[in-house]
Amino acid sequence: MFPDVPTPSGEREQIMEHVNGGGSASILDRIVDGFGMIGGVLILCNAVFITFEVVMRYIFNAPTIWVQEVTIYLTILSGFLALAYALKENAHVKVDFVSVHLRGRTALALEILAALMAILFVAVLGWEGIKMALGTFEAHEHSPTLLRVPVWIPQSFIPLGAALLLVEYLRLAARLIGRFLSGESTPQATVRSFWAGPVSIVLMGAGVLMGLWLLKVNLYLGLLLLFTSLLICGLPVAFSLGLFGMFGLYILFGGAPMLVQVPIVAYATMDNFVMVALPLFILGSSVLRMGNVAPKIFAFANVLVRHLPGGLGIASVIFCALFAAMTGSSVAVASALSLIALPELLKRGYNREMSIGLLAAGGTLGILFPPSIAMMLYGAMTNESIGFLFIAGVIPGLILSLMFCLYVGWKAGRDPGIQRETRAGAGEILATGLKASGGLGTIVIIMGGIYTGVFTPTESGGIACFYSVLICTLVYRSLTAKGLKEALMEGARINAMIMMIIIGANLTQQIILMSQIPQNVLAWVQSIEVAPWVIILAVNVFLFALGMPMEAVSILVITLPILYPLITGLGFSGLWFAVVMVVNMEMALISPPEGLNLFILQNLAKATAAEVTRGVIPFIVIMAVFLLLVCSFPELATWLPALMQD
Repeated sequence: MFPDVPTPSGEREQIMEHVNGGGSASILDRIVDGFGMIGGVLILCNAVFITFEVVMRYIFNAPTIWVQEVTIYLTILSGFLALAYALKENAHVKVDFVSVHLRGRTALALEILAALMAILFVAVLGWEGIKMALGTFEAHEHSPTLLRVPVWIPQSFIPLGAALLLVEYLRLAARLIGRFLSGESTPQATVRSFWAGPVSIVLMGAGVLMGLWLLKVNLYLGLLLLFTSLLICGLPVAFSLGLFGMFGLYILFGGAPMLVQVPIVAYATMDNFVMVALPLFILGSSVLRMGNVAPKIFAFANVLVRHLPGGLGIASVIFCALFAAMTGSSVAVASALSLIALPELLKRGYNREMSIGLLAAGGTLGILFPPSIAMMLYGAMTNESIGFLFIAGVIPGLILSLMFCLYVGWKAGRDPGIQRETRAGAGEILATGLKASGGLGTIVIIMGGIYTGVFTPTESGGIACFYSVLICTLVYRSLTAKGLKEALMEGARINAMIMMIIIGANLTQQIILMSQIPQNVLAWVQSIEVAPWVIILAVNVFLFALGMPMEAVSILVITLPILYPLITGLGFSGLWFAVVMVVNMEMALISPPEGLNLFILQNLAKATAAEVTRGVIPFIVIMAVFLLLVCSFPELATWLPALMQD
């Protein structure tokens, strides 16, 4: 779900590379990289500690008393240490469907405006974080556990990370301002907007100021204008949400004394054993990708079905389902599949547009099957059980995979130009399965552990992560020291980005709840006395419309604070709505013009935007039909979690 390949903001990445001075690394750059590496190593340490805890509990009947608390603290430290590195690598997700069309110097000016606003938020987070830690130090607060850890120690990780991030943002702002004052333009490939110019910067700044003023005049209009202005002005989504929450606390709920809630919410968000799972699954996904496990999984899927009509295409879908259940990432699935399957599909006569559409749509399965990162985000924002959310996606994931397979088989079966292969023998299937079994073991650990109750989701993430490292280094021997370093850096970078999004989303959620917006929306919906299915239809249309210009993660964190209370208030299951949200996010990943998977395929397949768009349309229709099926039969999502609970 998160980019490690060319993304819709590729033009912005070119700007950032230009602004940062190309490849010349300074001492500060190396320091920031070092903190990113430490963040990745701390995640790996958590995987080792959690595996140790499970071994001690089940084999020696001697559970530890320190693992849970220590891994929480290391997760907080890892995320905040890596924030500056994530910024340096331009990893933070942005809503750039407006700013991406601005001209060179205008785009640079917008970057400056965004950087200055982000600096304001980071400075408040750091300063108030210091005050929070000093307060607990003076009060001699200790954790309510046997370890009795002074609370100020883990709380100090927040101002430490904020200080590192502030320095990196100040460096970025200084470089941006220097280039702007020197009259130097920035590279920009897309220049189509007739209104792009300095006036756009004034309008966006004025939108923020007007929104702040309107908060005292018309609360809802002010919140809407402020939120929209912050979101589209080029700020990363995490800082847009954080600033929205910060401004709301200051203006609506008590002024400067309320700003201490910013680090308090940040710490409360991370002080949770469930949050430890997120970086573990992210790192495990990075290790499997760097360890080149995907070709073995694809070869196994292929020998199972290669004799069927459209066998290679069906194998691609099966690979997507299997690799999704190992990584939880649509980007990992789509990029791995494209590199492996696309040349083979074209070689065997498959239509180029259909092949591209299949790979783009198949990649979206990465966020439906457990360990879905999208489900973890949903759970972190709603307090729904991560384990139940994972299980809720299994049956819908299998059904959607089957629908893809049926379409590919039908389409390929009517094309005489597609080459059919011979059925694989039992020996070949067994040999290929043995080669793939090491990677497939992660599915057994994750799914089997959670469903049987042997592991918690966090424990399954830790064991799966540790197991992935062992398999790739000792069994397959496909993960070099350099590859492991890259996996650790990538895991830290993505984890820091997601952590900050969750913190920003929780700040926004607090303002929305304190303003009683969900209650008022629910009361209004109930007052108009429309059928519940009309509300569900309207929500799906709304989410699909957002998916065309916006990135999937942004849609989730922006809409969930209002939609979740509304849907559950109407009596619908939060688990079922998670599946509905994720399917809409899947459609956003392949919806023109800003679908992330479209850009991945466009880049890897050297295809035009028109080719990719035509290729995905049939799969968007299939997913829309599937969404209708899930909405009509909620039991598809709720039956398995209910069985697990019983």
